[in-house]
Amino acid sequence: SFKTLPLAVILCCGVLRCRSPDSRAPLVQRFCEGSQSLVFWGAGQPLSCRRQSGAANWVSDCNYRSAMPSSFKTLPLAVILCCGVLRCQPPAPNPADALFQSAVGQLSQGRYQEAEESFRKLAELEPTTSRGMLGIAEVWTAQKKEGDALRMLQAEAGKYPARPELHFGIGNLAMRTAQYDLAIAEFLLVLDRVDRNSKGAADLYLRMGEAYRRKGDLDFAIAVLGHAQTLQPANPAILTALAFTLESAGQRQAAGDQYRKILELDPKNALALNNLAFMLADSGTDPGLALAYAHRARQLLPNEPTITDTLGWVYLKLNRPEDAITLFREVVQKDPRRAAYRYHLAAALELKGDHAEARKESEAALKSNPSKDEEEKIHELLRKIRE
Repeated sequence: SFKTLPLAVILCCGVLRCRSPDSRAPLVQRFCEGSQSLVFWGAGQPLSCRRQSGAANWVSDCNYRSAMPSSFKTLPLAVILCCGVLRCQPPAPNPADALFQSAVGQLSQGRYQEAEESFRKLAELEPTTSRGMLGIAEVWTAQKKEGDALRMLQAEAGKYPARPELHFGIGNLAMRTAQYDLAIAEFLLVLDRVDRNSKGAADLYLRMGEAYRRKGDLDFAIAVLGHAQTLQPANPAILTALAFTLESAGQRQAAGDQYRKILELDPKNALALNNLAFMLADSGTDPGLALAYAHRARQLLPNEPTITDTLGWVYLKLNRPEDAITLFREVVQKDPRRAAYRYHLAAALELKGDHAEARKESEAALKSNPSKDEEEKIHELLRKIRE
């Protein structure tokens, strides 16, 4: 069910904010890829709204499986990050708040024209804040008009340079459109307006670290994320982002230490269990423990293909190809265009001795837009099959 939560819930809870380049595409990719359209940041509100006293206790900083009212699962990110939404007892709505809530409902239902009109009226009602214009940007973003939304927010920021929420929105839209240098520059502008050593600033360092990671500057990403961790050492989002970046940089020991820290905070964190299981199995360090972690992760998220794939990979490393094949066929059926899944199935078939089927799946994997690393591994497997 976590896949259906709006990005704002994820980010406000401080849970998952990175995208994987790894061939196994762990959970962070599924939860975050293509969803960096976070525009809203409640005007005049603290940077980390999750730290406000009175924040709804069903949103947990340390447990991404927190229960939520079902109605929130389909609402856009504006619901969470705009003024006074995440509170156990919100203040009585004024006309502007009522209009905002109406606009959010229209947006969540895909009634884009009505939502835009409502947000424009809100902008007229609240000339000293940017909530209405940010809402319009979100409407355009939902219609895949990110470029228009970005230009509009940049124009607004030119008119009102002292409004950090505009720069924050620009930064997040820039992340979505892969303009990472722009995103970093905008987050730095927001950082200039807050205490750089505050817990709230850690959120900005986290976003900048992710931007550096996506542009391929892993060393700088690790440094920035490390600073974020210094400010919030128990924040699972920061620990997760840092762990995955370390893993991507080949620093597996350090990455494993970070995943273990996450599990100390939350033993039921399926993401950490999954990624640590894969690392332990892939490196051959402790396949038995990897199996225990992978089983536990699947118990927590039984319908998540990435976790099923990890369990299959552990079985493969334990020389149990039949068990692995069953799981890999399951994930290939769910997502036949994922090259990594087909490659893993091919590897298990080859281990079993079914060379013809292994070659067939390898060739299908090559046609599934594999990453460069995946493509090299698939060609290596094909050479092994021909031998």
